[in-house]
Amino acid sequence: MKITCCIHSLSGGGAERVMAGLANDLFCRGHDVSLVTYFADDARSLSIEPGVLRACLNLDVTGQTENRTSPRSGIDRIRQIRSRITTLAKVIERQSPDVVLSFCDRMNLDVLLALRGRGLPVMVCERSDPASQGLGLVWNWMRSRLYRQATTVVALTPTAKDYLRRFSNHVIVIPSAIKTPTSYSNREIACANRTIVAAGRLESEKGFDRLITAFARATQGHPDWKLVLYGDGSLRRQLQRQATELGINDRFEMPGWVRPLQPHLAEATIFCLSSHYEGFPSVLLESMSLGVPSISVDCESGPREIIDHGRNAWLVENETPALAAGIRYLIDHAETRESVGHHGREIIERFGWDKMVDRYETALARISSSTADAPSGANRTERPPGV
Repeated sequence: MKITCCIHSLSGGGAERVMAGLANDLFCRGHDVSLVTYFADDARSLSIEPGVLRACLNLDVTGQTENRTSPRSGIDRIRQIRSRITTLAKVIERQSPDVVLSFCDRMNLDVLLALRGRGLPVMVCERSDPASQGLGLVWNWMRSRLYRQATTVVALTPTAKDYLRRFSNHVIVIPSAIKTPTSYSNREIACANRTIVAAGRLESEKGFDRLITAFARATQGHPDWKLVLYGDGSLRRQLQRQATELGINDRFEMPGWVRPLQPHLAEATIFCLSSHYEGFPSVLLESMSLGVPSISVDCESGPREIIDHGRNAWLVENETPALAAGIRYLIDHAETRESVGHHGREIIERFGWDKMVDRYETALARISSSTADAPSGANRTERPPGV
């Protein structure tokens, strides 16, 4: 198959890691793969196989080339969005793909707009919880209309699938996955570190503000413990200020994005997921696969599909006091903590990487072949994929 993959960038969190890995593995399985992004690669970008054709549009989310000023009026904004859609359409058509695979909500909408009426099968993938990830009034309305045109819509969980069914009759579930680690966490060293680690974009949905509060409460009697947040974003200064106000500044670090993340996760005594909502958190899967004891709030979509509470990880109510109590419990009960960490390694049996790639490859092949078999003149994107 000739597959064109689309995502906003290759810098960032779980969605970007999955797309990069998926494009690489599809190429290694013998497919002709191209990868389109709005943003050019930088030092934080994930690596791509040399045989994967890269197309960087150098556009921001308003459709401007980088380094230009923001649009000054609604008309300017519309013009620049149209320019972005036109550019995207030309780039995809130049690849002459059999099928298009798009990740993340706004990119999905751009791809569907760019390919309207062109007869190309399109698979769009939601990488967060669509019920919680608001796009704004106009784009939410656009999603409700445009997702009907997608050949297949991919949800990460059954909960997300139920929500997306209002937009499409062709929704399937493909959970995220994790590759088998080449080594595991050295628990003797990690326990001696007395470190709680979290990772993700420093934005409100990740709930790092309540993690800082929960950590401060949970470690009042444990001043030798520290908290490390890997990632970057608009809330960096606010989170640093909060840590200072709570008196934990000397036990709090934000190193930014690091590549690879895995060795830093492996050094953690405890991994913590504090998000207000998630899709299917790859970083939680990764920490569990390494044998790092992990705790998560029971946010909508994701963690409850992964965690068997008390056996392979710790799941607490979606509120700050419960998170603080859970962290304190795991600090105080090392034997229980290390037991759930050990059983967490079994997560690879349920969410192994190759199984996920198999499912994407099968689904892409089905919609590609069903479209190729469509009668001449048929609207190919309206045919069900049979998945």
